[in-house]
Amino acid sequence: MNKRFLYLLLVLPLIVCSCGDDNDEPGRIINSENKNANIAGVDQSVLGLEIPHLNSQYDYICHRLGDGDVNYTIEYDRQNFHSHWVAYTFNTKNARAATSRTNAWSPEPYYNTKKQYQITTSSFPGYQRGHLVGSAERLCTVEANEQTFYMSNMSPMLSAFNTWYWGATESYDGVDGIESLVRDKWGKQVVRSNSAFYGGTLYVVKGGTLDQQLGKCRVRNTQGEEVQMAVPKYYWIACLFVAESGAARAIGFWMEHKDYRDQSPEFLRKLRRECACSIDELEQRTGIDFFCNLKDAVEDPVERTCTLSQWPGL
Repeated sequence: MNKRFLYLLLVLPLIVCSCGDDNDEPGRIINSENKNANIAGVDQSVLGLEIPHLNSQYDYICHRLGDGDVNYTIEYDRQNFHSHWVAYTFNTKNARAATSRTNAWSPEPYYNTKKQYQITTSSFPGYQRGHLVGSAERLCTVEANEQTFYMSNMSPMLSAFNTWYWGATESYDGVDGIESLVRDKWGKQVVRSNSAFYGGTLYVVKGGTLDQQLGKCRVRNTQGEEVQMAVPKYYWIACLFVAESGAARAIGFWMEHKDYRDQSPEFLRKLRRECACSIDELEQRTGIDFFCNLKDAVEDPVERTCTLSQWPGL
């Protein structure tokens, strides 16, 4: 982990659990204690700033590349055949595009010896196979992109929701979906010298609600058995950006999984802003402790507020 993340100096507005439009800088990395950090065992990846506080009832899966870099991580719910969350970063190495979409659909290799938990690569009846870590978010190498096609990284999404409101892959009249906003306006900007994100790191956690479901999607495991995969009622994203200077800011999104039946640019802009929230609010809704590996002196105030004007595109 970069040494600059051990030093925190906070300059924060006194705003509790809200999103605003002021220009105050949310935080800066300093030395302090951390009471809720993950405890590293054999796998040091649990100490990454993107990793939420681990829940022992789920399987922790870390997908690494051949060079040892972490591509992304998952906390997987075997009962619901769906990830509890996925976590990954955009940095100056992995945010660069050097290849194209591979369509390398594959069962989750973590369960090669427990095939009852592997989902086959067939389509989801009534839903799209929605990436959580998007294919377009991992174009740095062929290997990195191939790993995004593991079925553990898929979620059953309504077509209109995935296409227009959540995961739009291209801007529509200048309006991005939530995922493309996070990816293109923020994540990929860490490599562009004319960007406010240049040189920093964007930490992302993403998922859908498993305690609140639209229903079940009937799929098969790799043993040929029919299993019931959860269809989340809500999807969410938690973002933490840490600049080269150590300054930190965070924002969350919470969106109901449905067809809003309005694809006008005006509605899409309004919806995107209305879905924005603080990380504290997102934690209350999901029950997940995000960014627990931040020192408490930075985590608490940074998660308390979000400032929309600090996030281009909002």
